[in-house]
Amino acid sequence: MTLKSIKINKTVAIVTLIIVVLAVIIALNLDLSKLAEKTKPVAETKTSAPKVNPGLDELPKDADFKKVADSASLTLYLDSKTGHFKVEDKRNGNVWRSYPDPDQWLDEQQSGVWRTHLRSPVMFQYIDLSGNKSQPKESNLLEENGKITDIKTIPGGFQLTFDMPSKGFTIPVEVKVDNDSVVTKIIDSGVKEKNLSLIWVRVYPFFAAEHSEGQDGYMFIPDGSGALINYNGNNLNMNRIYREPTYGQDLSFKINSADSFSRNKVVMPVFGAKSGDKAYISVMEDGAEFGEIVASPAGVYSGYNWITAQADYRSSYFQVTNEKKKSGFTTYNKDKRFGSDRAVRYILLDKNKADYVGMAERYRQYLMQKYNLKKLQPKDGKIPMTVALVGADSERGTFNDRYLKETTTSDAMQIVQRLYGLGIQNMIVQYLGWQNDGYSSYGGLFPVDRRLGGNDGMKQFINFAHTLGVPVYLHADYSMNNTGDDGFNDRHFGMRNMGGTIIQDMVSLKWVEHIIDRDIKTYKELGVDGIMLEGIGTFLNSDFNTKYGSPRDESRQVQEDIFKKFKEQFGHVQGVDSNFYVVPYVDQINDLIDDYSYDLFSSEAVPFAQIVLHGLVPYTSQYANDRQQYTNDFLHDLEYGANPSFIFTKGDPTDFKYAQTLHLFSPDFDDWETQAVEEYQKFNDALGDVQDQFIVNHRSLTDKVKETTYANGKKIIVNYGLTPYTDGTITVKPQDYLVIKGGK
Repeated sequence: MTLKSIKINKTVAIVTLIIVVLAVIIALNLDLSKLAEKTKPVAETKTSAPKVNPGLDELPKDADFKKVADSASLTLYLDSKTGHFKVEDKRNGNVWRSYPDPDQWLDEQQSGVWRTHLRSPVMFQYIDLSGNKSQPKESNLLEENGKITDIKTIPGGFQLTFDMPSKGFTIPVEVKVDNDSVVTKIIDSGVKEKNLSLIWVRVYPFFAAEHSEGQDGYMFIPDGSGALINYNGNNLNMNRIYREPTYGQDLSFKINSADSFSRNKVVMPVFGAKSGDKAYISVMEDGAEFGEIVASPAGVYSGYNWITAQADYRSSYFQVTNEKKKSGFTTYNKDKRFGSDRAVRYILLDKNKADYVGMAERYRQYLMQKYNLKKLQPKDGKIPMTVALVGADSERGTFNDRYLKETTTSDAMQIVQRLYGLGIQNMIVQYLGWQNDGYSSYGGLFPVDRRLGGNDGMKQFINFAHTLGVPVYLHADYSMNNTGDDGFNDRHFGMRNMGGTIIQDMVSLKWVEHIIDRDIKTYKELGVDGIMLEGIGTFLNSDFNTKYGSPRDESRQVQEDIFKKFKEQFGHVQGVDSNFYVVPYVDQINDLIDDYSYDLFSSEAVPFAQIVLHGLVPYTSQYANDRQQYTNDFLHDLEYGANPSFIFTKGDPTDFKYAQTLHLFSPDFDDWETQAVEEYQKFNDALGDVQDQFIVNHRSLTDKVKETTYANGKKIIVNYGLTPYTDGTITVKPQDYLVIKGGK
């Protein structure tokens, strides 16, 4: 090939390329003059109309929002075309939207139905129960070409109705501003169904949703004591989201034993999110008993991190079809849906409180205002140590169970006297397993088992403890009955699930109320200082007993009434692993969860529950002599501000290897006496003078070093690592802690 032919071919190629480019420009209907205009300096094009990207047309337009209400801190705007709202915070200029951040919308890659989910003010799941093979389906207002009707302003906000004629659903909603809060509510009386049945509804599920890139943020979930899901675009767990019912799994709707027990239960009806200097904490108010908390990290359903409250209207259950209860099918109740309004309060935080500590502080303030809670008034500057004494348990046998006697009332006197003499003078005693046949025996609690000393022996022990100023609580679980005592017959008084099946050993709480009234008289005769309630306040279940049953919200009220009754009668009542609706009534929560469930999408546990409670309600974690990692868990107690607690027996500790319920690692008092006293002194030095102090800050100095700060300036730094930590001023040894007094 000659040089000339090469040049000709090159010229032909260039001309061809130019023609193709021109053809593309013409095909795209691109105006070259406008293209040239884009290259001019910005100052020259300021007055020209801005080019609107078609993608933003999918979201509400700022010009369509009209002001509808003001509070002291917030201004509320409504877009009546879309049903969305936005809120401006007068304190700092922050703007909050009920839909995803528009600045990130052009980067959103999701398409199809989930793109309309993101834009819709309401999502829902439904099912056709006219047949047996129908499966639940999800949809939203936009997918169904729904309408927004009955729009009107109300004091503090607006009210409107989401109408989906294609599915026959009508969902009325109101939105109000209240000081620093936005409150959304589904008005239950106006919720309507036709041929299809609602399973759940999510109202404004993408409030404050954010992409991860460039965001200093996280979602807060009430997993255990609290956990964070950091905004991370490279999420490794693409198929999992956080979805848990408030106050734990309802046993009346549990399909199998694995249902919802892979994670810690939700004891607080709260969730939140932070992005830069913007943060909020949400409280599920009305209808929290029928709600779930759903959090989706970026990369699962979309590029947005979002967290919301889900209003459940039905739950699946197992309907048995034979007398042996072995065969049946999973279904939903067509005729009945869970009632009550569903209200969620979004409390918007000021910029200087935009983190999980600020969220916890604001929730604490919310509880104090709602229930008129007061700061703790300690007995003295010495921290109280909880001493749990186990009377007895039992070992299951082939024909008869074997009674395992451990700590008689005389033994209890010796233990308390010994600890008191060694310097533990601020002590709270809990007596467990005192009832007939021991700890694993439920129902017919009185009289105190005669092998432990009987009622007279218990009365003598309590009187002795009172001479030392030591209060005594008796442990009781009224939620179960496996003895048939108290006249219990499970066919008449047992808790039943949605399918009508008796739940083994569970008692209808409305029936047990009269048993409690009778037992209160005996407790008073013994001189007890209070009751340590387990079961009630720990679990929340619906009950479908035809005479004594109660839906879940009513069951919660029954539980609160029981706590209130003990509080009124004795002045003192304690809970165990309690849901937060008992906080107004208890003077201590035992075994408060202090960890999270280690989901792959969760970043770390945080002491959210402890920040809320410290200085209001004392709490303990696991018993010190039942720890799995002794030093690590001791440091954890100091970091989380827990009061010290031990569990002791005086009998042969090897008996507990085969106990039915209590599986204690090392409960023998003689083995622990010296170490318990030494550990108590460490707890007292670290936490004795902050019993009534709120936790005002908590942070990570490194991955292995945590710092907790109290209102009086005291700091406790714990080092879980294997190397020393220093910041140039202070040094914390490995596997050790440092206490810094306020002002130092």
